[in-house]
Amino acid sequence: MLSYDAPMPSHEPIPGLRKIPDNLPALLRPPGAMPGDEARERFWNLVGILAVVTVGLGAMGWWAYGQVRESLRDLRAAGLGSLLEAEAGALTIWVDEKKRAADRWAADELVQREAAALVKLARGGMDAAAVCRSPARRKLLAQIAPFVALEEAAAVNLVDRDGDIIASLHDEYCGLSVAGGGFARRLAPVFAGRTVFVQPFEESERVGASKKVPFDRPLVWVETPIRGDAGEVIAALGFGRLADARFGSLLLLSSAQSTREAYAFDGRGLMLTQSRYLGDLRQAGRVEAGDPGILRVPIRDPGGDIVAGFRPATPSAEWPLTKLADAALGAMAAGGPYEGAILEPYRDYRGAEVIGAWRVLPEKEMVIAVEIEATEAYAPLKYLEIAFGTLLGFLAAALLAAVSSSLWAVRLKLREARRIGPYTIEREIGEGGISHVYLARHSLLKRPVAVKVLKAALASDEMITRFEREVQLCSRLSHPNTIEIYDYGRTRDGTFYYAMEYLDGLSLEDLVQRHGPLPVSRAVHALRQVCASLKEAHDHGLVHRDVKPHNLMLCRQGGELDVVKVLDFGLVKELENAHTRDITQFARVLGTPLYMAPERLRNPADADARADIYALGAVAFFVLTGRRVFETQSDHDLVYQVLNVPAPSIAACGAQDSPAILEALVARCLSKDRKERPQSIAEVAAVLAEVARQRPWREDDARAWWANRDRSAGAAGDAKEVRDAST
Repeated sequence: MLSYDAPMPSHEPIPGLRKIPDNLPALLRPPGAMPGDEARERFWNLVGILAVVTVGLGAMGWWAYGQVRESLRDLRAAGLGSLLEAEAGALTIWVDEKKRAADRWAADELVQREAAALVKLARGGMDAAAVCRSPARRKLLAQIAPFVALEEAAAVNLVDRDGDIIASLHDEYCGLSVAGGGFARRLAPVFAGRTVFVQPFEESERVGASKKVPFDRPLVWVETPIRGDAGEVIAALGFGRLADARFGSLLLLSSAQSTREAYAFDGRGLMLTQSRYLGDLRQAGRVEAGDPGILRVPIRDPGGDIVAGFRPATPSAEWPLTKLADAALGAMAAGGPYEGAILEPYRDYRGAEVIGAWRVLPEKEMVIAVEIEATEAYAPLKYLEIAFGTLLGFLAAALLAAVSSSLWAVRLKLREARRIGPYTIEREIGEGGISHVYLARHSLLKRPVAVKVLKAALASDEMITRFEREVQLCSRLSHPNTIEIYDYGRTRDGTFYYAMEYLDGLSLEDLVQRHGPLPVSRAVHALRQVCASLKEAHDHGLVHRDVKPHNLMLCRQGGELDVVKVLDFGLVKELENAHTRDITQFARVLGTPLYMAPERLRNPADADARADIYALGAVAFFVLTGRRVFETQSDHDLVYQVLNVPAPSIAACGAQDSPAILEALVARCLSKDRKERPQSIAEVAAVLAEVARQRPWREDDARAWWANRDRSAGAAGDAKEVRDAST
């Protein structure tokens, strides 16, 4: 591949094949039409008819599918809403029942009298712990003992207005305080005269993590006011129940016929009731054995289905809230709306795909959620998908039969249409301003080649001269680091083409852009090969004039790794032949100012071997630093800097551990005055050889790099990409 010009796909016909108007019927085509044109038209007419039928059926199917899906969504929304209403109602009834029972017992005259006696002791200056252990406490507990037994309360606390616990079933609570945590905020309405239900609370959080408490599991509390003689609230009487007892199972759905689930969670996104999938959570390691999971399961998306074996790599605190939890908590924070439904599948706290609905209970500071797995919710759509899939399968079979019946004829006719000289075109791999490049195979040798064909519209005398000179001059060169020309000729309509070797690799431009600056050892290894190619050209009196990273390919060839090929000799100047036609107008267009020596910018025809040495220095700067010699915003500024601004040193621009001899060489190559540069490419190569002795690039290094590249990028896909990039 001398040059693929640009990696742009094209749908233009191959030059040399006469273009037949698209609107001309096959029977009226001129006798000189290529056999592939008629075959193409008939083939694509057939494909077009079947495509129209396919699109029509597909559109009908999609419309029907959409209608069924919308109807099913409406049904699911109604079903989720009904389930949500029932579950929220059940929880509300249970909570209201417990609140009414607590109200009745707190309003008992004897209970109020004994509680008031305890409050009086506390107000009289007695220590809260002493009050809690006084005989008055036993009298209070005796009065409420029937209620405790009837309601299966696990704990009782009498809390004064200061937050101190002045009576309790358990001595461990005596003297503790609830004033310092979030529980105190939930008690505030009680001292305003209202009975409240407090969602599951960790006891260590309620009374302080450093305190010894009798329960290591969350409790739910019903707190009711105790009034004094004047009717004022003097204390809060609380009845605590284990959250994993009755409350935790209120929303539990265990039907084996459905994946429906209902649960409650708080403003932090922590589950307040038991999950029906508690066993799966324990198996996945998210809940410890014996733990009911209340306040332990975050309603967060783990990123995958843990029931199916997915194990997140990050802690649960870093997972995002599920879509439902995010919507519900956002509404809670914004003050409404207090219910909603999500009918597009999303991942729940197990990572399973579900749909769901939610309702915020503001007074209870919790959210009720109901969910059902999407596969169950939208199972009826499967039958519709199967029906249309079967129909499309029959249509595909018909299309295949029709295509197969005409394909043999198409292949026969296209075989001739896809030939350029002795080469069979496989696909276009590049298009530039003046040419197309095709991947092709020699009809007899079967080896892959790159065929470059001059665009017919640009086949002027000057362009044909450039094309012919490029191949003729390059064919004189035989160095292994120079692109090899296999053949050249003209198509049947006289368009010029030539065939060259097809390379497996990537340009130095792409290598640095993708993988960063090269280590000194590898950069020198590549630059020495460029020197070797240029030395042969210079010895033949040829100046490349377009040396740049884009035209230097790093390849795997013949079992060798890191083989450099110098491409694109389209701007070569022949120094020894004074009558060589120098196409300067194209030199101006096609040369790259960033890699052009200052004298070439002043006069494109003024170029000798030292212009290539300057360009090689700019290439070395790029591969060693990962930066251009001059970074500008416009071509005008670039030309100014190339002509007037000294090039920075590679060390100042980030070259890693470069020896002084190499820095000096690059600086000399980039001198504005060509007399100050190395006067021959052999001089450059000698310095590089000295650096290579100090910093060798070994075969093992190259093999390891290519193997790692194949593993990380994917050998097949990346190979095509880098070959196209080399164009």
